[in-house]
Amino acid sequence: MSDEQPRERDQMPEEEREPTRSPAPEAQPKPEAEPAPEAEPAPETEPKPAAEPKPEPRPGARERLRRVVRGKPGVAVVGAVVGALLAGGTMAWRAGELPFLPRDMCWSSLSSGTVDRLFSDGDIRAKETPLESSRSSDRRASECRLQRWEDDELKWEISAEVRDLDRFQAWDGREWTHEFLSPAMAPLGGETPGMASATRAWVALPASCTSGRADDGPPTVVSLSSGSLESHEDDAAEERKYRAAMADAVVELTNGVLAEKGCKGRFPEPGELARTKQPKVLDEHGPAELCGLKGTRLPSWMKGSGDYPRAMRSTPGTSGPAHSCEYGRDFASDATRFTTIEDPRLAHLVEPLARRSPVRFRGDGYGTVSGDLSVYVIQCQTGHVAFLAQEEDFYEKHAATVELLPSYVAAEAKRIGCGKVKVTGPKLTS
Repeated sequence: MSDEQPRERDQMPEEEREPTRSPAPEAQPKPEAEPAPEAEPAPETEPKPAAEPKPEPRPGARERLRRVVRGKPGVAVVGAVVGALLAGGTMAWRAGELPFLPRDMCWSSLSSGTVDRLFSDGDIRAKETPLESSRSSDRRASECRLQRWEDDELKWEISAEVRDLDRFQAWDGREWTHEFLSPAMAPLGGETPGMASATRAWVALPASCTSGRADDGPPTVVSLSSGSLESHEDDAAEERKYRAAMADAVVELTNGVLAEKGCKGRFPEPGELARTKQPKVLDEHGPAELCGLKGTRLPSWMKGSGDYPRAMRSTPGTSGPAHSCEYGRDFASDATRFTTIEDPRLAHLVEPLARRSPVRFRGDGYGTVSGDLSVYVIQCQTGHVAFLAQEEDFYEKHAATVELLPSYVAAEAKRIGCGKVKVTGPKLTS
């Protein structure tokens, strides 16, 4: 991936430099109140044994560390620092191919081979908060940051997160769905409830592995985020490569989290994902159907005009946890997006937004308009299904989230097998 500088630069511990002086000759033992640090090595000799050697312990992480650094000048001090960080359970890091650190990162879930596919070169370091117990509800999220450093400069960062989605938090209902249900995402396929793009990926944990949360609540998700939402990768083959790496990594990470939590079951490795559709530029004589749905109408003002046409893109494939269709000139700044959430647990995430506003839709379900976002929920044979319409930019004369959501809901409900659904939008005041 590109070497785009992240917004924030987290401070990471610097390696201690090689001592510039030889250790002092053997001295009298210090009082027990101030124990001597672990054998500081001489430049050309091995550390001297302690005055009173202890019984040989069972081989463990610390013992393996001693065996590896023996006879390596300047490494023992670095090893002592890293060993202390590992013991604290909050941070681990590796530089190059130094062999004395664990190779699996982010709660012992991501192998070095998988991490190498996410980054190009440089020193890869990982900083993490402890993974919460499956029985604990004190923390809503655990985070691990994978960072690529080069010449002591942070070049790239990928954030891994295990997060309890909360239906009562506006950020989760609005921003998480906008970020992780983008048309750039492709379903992981099979029975894996997740999606991936070149910059984002997520998998929902089974309800049985979410701290005893009710089945009708939003899921706990394992996610990966890298850079901006749009990949800005011009080479389609490179973008597919990054997306495949993100898909494989998030499934591997999820299976590691399931193991750490003591949960049963594992997700299979993703197969080849459906290819992301390239945005299609529209004109006044182009397709007349909203999101390609039969029985809908795409108004002319949604197409753009003249030298400023709009483009349309949609989620690849026809099945998965969610499906989106988006119109815009610059999707990051002026897009209008229509989303269908078929996964019932994800639909519960936005369900409160369908009741919150006094400006309501009427029909065979329920929904409201909340500024730039309209939400409508129906009960289908498979459970709750939610429909969203969201605008990045407002128009003076038109409100797509109000005008177009009823026809979108009716057409999408028919497409996914929910039958005939009637929706009436609220009256707009001039």
